[in-house]
Amino acid sequence: MDKNEFLEKCKEQNFHGECYYAVWDNFLPLQQFGLLKDYMTSEMGWSISGKINAHDVSNDDFYLASVIYNVEKYAKQQWSNDNNIDPFLNLTSKIHINALMRIKANLYLRSTHNSIHAPHIDYEAPHQGALFYVTTCDAPTYMADGKEVEAIENRLLIFNSATPHSSSAPTNAPYRITININYFGAGPKLDYLSYMPNSIPTFTSDNYPNG
Repeated sequence: MDKNEFLEKCKEQNFHGECYYAVWDNFLPLQQFGLLKDYMTSEMGWSISGKINAHDVSNDDFYLASVIYNVEKYAKQQWSNDNNIDPFLNLTSKIHINALMRIKANLYLRSTHNSIHAPHIDYEAPHQGALFYVTTCDAPTYMADGKEVEAIENRLLIFNSATPHSSSAPTNAPYRITININYFGAGPKLDYLSYMPNSIPTFTSDNYPNG
């Protein structure tokens, strides 16, 4: 769908709170980012998902996914036994997480044309979302207010994932890889921000609660 259709579809969905967001670039130290990217592009196991999301009913798009953590599983099964979780802990340890809901990796394959996936919300309840970009490509994340967050590697997007948003597929790269984290908490930990060379967000929405 195009952007106008995306914005109209957003109006049909529930909003649990306001649409807000903040972005930090060069979020992980280069060594930790390199280890994470190398693992996800060479060793990690992926599964095929037949639809982008439950609202994606107008096309036959598919993508690859891997669930690293899921609170809805039994305790011993919440963390994936199929993947090495250490590279992901380097990321989650730097975010203020009070209670973790899900960590899910997504891989969208190259498309022949720019197309926005159907808008969706991650959970029907207020919570926090973090989207970490592992690769750079021309496939932004679309927010309910029309903001396009470009896919740039080692970028962290903190946002209200209980409001409509959309992924998209790349045309200038073989794939787009992201890590989606759903949780209760806040943004990056303050002690980690003080360690970063540039702790100031690249941009935020005017209503970002921690801005």
